[in-house]
Amino acid sequence: MGQILHQNSKGVTMVREDFKTRSQVKVVSEFAGKRTCLRTYRFHLIHEPVEIPYCSWTNLDCCGGWSCDEEYLDTAVQKNLKLFSGRTTALKNEYFPNCPTAEEARGQFDAMKDALPDGVLGGIEDTAEDTRFLHTFLCRTGSISEYIDLGRVFSFYEKLGVHISSMEQREIGRLCDIEISRYGTSHAPFQYVHAETPVQLITTGLLLGYPIESTASILQGH
Repeated sequence: MGQILHQNSKGVTMVREDFKTRSQVKVVSEFAGKRTCLRTYRFHLIHEPVEIPYCSWTNLDCCGGWSCDEEYLDTAVQKNLKLFSGRTTALKNEYFPNCPTAEEARGQFDAMKDALPDGVLGGIEDTAEDTRFLHTFLCRTGSISEYIDLGRVFSFYEKLGVHISSMEQREIGRLCDIEISRYGTSHAPFQYVHAETPVQLITTGLLLGYPIESTASILQGH
């Protein structure tokens, strides 16, 4: 078995294996004695690790692709582990009778906001249309580029075999100069949950703190 990068309480483990020129990270679920591979990320083998602040495989665990520890999103921004956390709270209905009402959920979130430390703020995402849930976010103040060296990011992508053109770099720079909190509003330059272009995918990866390797894998069609 390879190197375990992350393991959550839901039985999901991220395991890295290195080969001659390539690496892969498998997201594996173990339930009732059955082992299932949920996703595989493939990318160039990099012998010297490149550390990008606020980006980790732990953050990728909350990408919505499998069961995760959702409570992590309540504290990760405050602990300087990621720049933006999109949170989803199920609201009371006939299928979830024990969940809070919309009013109760808003009250709980307001209490959380009141306790946030300096440099962190929260808000209600006004782009979601599903009334069964309350969508909120926590984020650092400032812009992505104030926290992350984009030159280092672009260099890392090149090492992973992903070329980012000068035009794309300028556009990513523009998006990363925008106030982080805007990505939780209808004034965002694009909806991060529906990122489509390479520029949007790279920006979203930095916003949500996903490892560069995972985005590189997606951009290369894996």
